Amino acid sequence: MNIVWIHGMNQQHKTARTLLQHWLIILKQALEPCGEADYFLYIQRHSRLAFYGDLLTRQHLENTLNASTLIPQHWSPFSFLHPIHLTHTATLNIEHQTEISQNPQLTISDELSFNHKIKYISLLSKDIAFRDLGSLMNHFPKLHSSFIHRFLIEAYLYLSNPHFIHTVHTRLHEQLHGTKAKIVIGHSLGSVIAYNYLIQHPELHIQAFISLASPLAFRVIQCHLQQPIQRPVALYGDWINFYSDIDFLSAFPLYQKPFAFNPAIINQQITTDLAHPHLIEGYLQHPRFINSLTDLLKKST
Repeated sequence: MNIVWIHGMNQQHKTARTLLQHWLIILKQALEPCGEADYFLYIQRHSRLAFYGDLLTRQHLENTLNASTLIPQHWSPFSFLHPIHLTHTATLNIEHQTEISQNPQLTISDELSFNHKIKYISLLSKDIAFRDLGSLMNHFPKLHSSFIHRFLIEAYLYLSNPHFIHTVHTRLHEQLHGTKAKIVIGHSLGSVIAYNYLIQHPELHIQAFISLASPLAFRVIQCHLQQPIQRPVALYGDWINFYSDIDFLSAFPLYQKPFAFNPAIINQQITTDLAHPHLIEGYLQHPRFINSLTDLLKKST
C-alpha cells in the first residue's frame, strides 16, 4: 500500500525529494516514543509526494503571507522602520542617595519563568485572535475571498484558475492512479486539493484519507468546490481529520453540514505548537496521528 502525501502552501523553495525527506525524519523521531519504530522502513519505502510547490516559482509569484503564522513575507521600506538619529543634548547630573527597593527581587530563574509565561500568553492570544477572526470571516465569504486573493495567492490560484488546477491535478494523477491501494494524507491546502481530486475521480480506490490542518470548514473554500459537498466515492475506508484548537486555519471539526457524512468523518482534536500552530510538524509529531497511521498500516498487512 502506498502513502501519498499532498503538501500545503509555501513549499516553492523545496523539491519533492527534500520535502518528503524532511517529513520522514520527523516521522521517524515521532514513531520511536510511540513504540512504532518498526513501521518506519515500510512508511519510507511506500511514501510518495504529489509535489506542486514549484508552480508558483514558474509563474514568478509568491504568497504575501506565511499561512502558518500570518507574518508578512516582505516588508516595504517604510521610513519609520529606519533608525532615528538623535542629537546629543546635555544632561543635568543630580546627586542622589541609593534607595532600597521594597519590591521583591527576581532571581534569574524567576525572570526566565516570567518571560516564558509572557511569551506563552502572547502566542496563545495571537492564535485565539486569528482563530476568532477566521470564524468571523467565515460569515462573510466575499471578504474572505478578497483576503485570500490579496495575500494567499497559491490558495487563490487553486480555487479559481483552471490551468493551475489542471496542472496540480496532473501531479496527483501520477501518484494516485495505479493498482495499489492508497492512503492519502493532505496538509492544509493539500487536504482541499486531495478532497477535490477524489470527488472528481470516483474510479480510484483510496483505502483511507487523513486531512491535517484542513481549511475545508470555511465557506469560501466550499463554494469553489464541486457541489454538493459529499463523501468521495473513491474513499473506501475512513476519513480522519486532525485539527488543532489553536490553529486558526483549521480550528474547527468537520462534522456539521455539509460534512455530516455517513460514515462520519473521524475528527481528532489535538494541540500543536503555539508559535507555529499550522505547520505540519506539529501534526506529524502528535501521538494520535502516529497511532492512526500505524493502525491503518496494521489493517492493510
